[in-house]
Amino acid sequence: MNTHKSNADLFLTISVWLTGFDEVELQGTGMVDTYFQTIITKNTASCIDHFFQAVQTVLAEGGGDEEKTNALISRLLFPTSCYNNLAQNIINMWYNGAWMPDVNAPNANIAQVSNISPDAYVKSLVWPASETHPPGAKQPGYGSWAVPPVQISK
Repeated sequence: MNTHKSNADLFLTISVWLTGFDEVELQGTGMVDTYFQTIITKNTASCIDHFFQAVQTVLAEGGGDEEKTNALISRLLFPTSCYNNLAQNIINMWYNGAWMPDVNAPNANIAQVSNISPDAYVKSLVWPASETHPPGAKQPGYGSWAVPPVQISK
């Protein structure tokens, strides 16, 4: 079994739970591989292995039950002392297209925040979540100001 592929699949699955977007929406951004490679390069192999072991536990014990799985995520993945804030960074990557420093590091500061790629900004989930487009990219088109915004209901 290819562990790297297995971890890539686990990354997508836990991203669904962490973001609230489904797999198709996340894959539609075109950022799944980029974000997966980012977590691989920004963390030690040991951190990644332990994180994905915990993800497997969360998914197995949660069994797809939303309340149980969310409680397990909070308990096993979210403490800031765990996995260099990897769960929080996965959320930041998807919503903001940025990698945040480990907040527990004694020298952590805002200068350590890095944009993952130009596409990450454009494809960030913050835009569909707020029902808008990214300024400077994906403009709505000429004359769109004359048409009332589409209301998205969930």
